[in-house]
Amino acid sequence: MATDRIIFQTQWIAVKESLRGFQYLERKGKDSVAVFLLRKCSVNLQQYEVLIRQQHLCVDNREVDGMLTLFPCPITGALEEGESPEAAALRETCEETGYRVQVQSFGKYIVGTQVNEICYLYYADVTGIKPDAAQQDGTYLESIGRNEWHPFEYLKDCDYVACQIGYFKLQAQLFQ
Repeated sequence: MATDRIIFQTQWIAVKESLRGFQYLERKGKDSVAVFLLRKCSVNLQQYEVLIRQQHLCVDNREVDGMLTLFPCPITGALEEGESPEAAALRETCEETGYRVQVQSFGKYIVGTQVNEICYLYYADVTGIKPDAAQQDGTYLESIGRNEWHPFEYLKDCDYVACQIGYFKLQAQLFQ
């Protein structure tokens, strides 16, 4: 049985070519989660705010005033070996925010047409819940990230595709 040809590989990725000549990136065992934490606004309880994590992305190493550029994302993270998507969502939420909550699944998407990664989407309403101190994973890149609350509409104009997908899926889930 013929298999796809490996063009290049590292410990984490492989660039492959299919039998039909289509090239794609295989990210080894690293499906991911995106968790949207929502809370009702104190002024208008019919509106939500969303927690945005400003974090470094590996594809952009620009610096501003000696600091790496940060980009807006929901709470994100990779599944560890043998870990379910829901368990990863709970772990990442606690690590990055200190919130210990149950999450609700609202779908998944394929990260790109030339990669094999699936991103599982979750959300939780944290209105009135006080978080513990965020544990973080001890890495420098996680330590420079920061959490910010924004109006729910912020997701619609965010450059990160998970935010945009989350906006439309959550809007259908929460407001229909």
